[in-house]
Amino acid sequence: MIIPVKYHEFIRFGLVGVANTMVHAGIVVALMEALAPPAFLANGVAFVFANLMSYSLNSRFTFKIPVSFLGYRRFLLVSLVSLALTLLITLVVEYLGVHYGVGLIMVILVVPVLNYMVMKVWAFAPVH
Repeated sequence: MIIPVKYHEFIRFGLVGVANTMVHAGIVVALMEALAPPAFLANGVAFVFANLMSYSLNSRFTFKIPVSFLGYRRFLLVSLVSLALTLLITLVVEYLGVHYGVGLIMVILVVPVLNYMVMKVWAFAPVH
């Protein structure tokens, strides 16, 4: 079965997202297991590393535009909103006394879907 061209960008975004999620989750788990900081902090640190990787890969591979400081500003704004959502989910899970892994799974399932929509229509849209 051949996948229609109109889905290729979404698939590339998903592949970048999987790689990015692995980096983010790996950093969170490594920090939590080695140093046991608050999950809020572990997710914040993971965000910084994963964000830089995500912008570079999405620019070149997903949306096929050059990496630029101006492009990164939009990407970063969307990413910061996503970070706020990530941290909110994490804080609620911690407040409820649930294992950090539950919050991590919630972040993995909710945040990427919202990200693609905003990245597609605004962050990687041509600047006029």
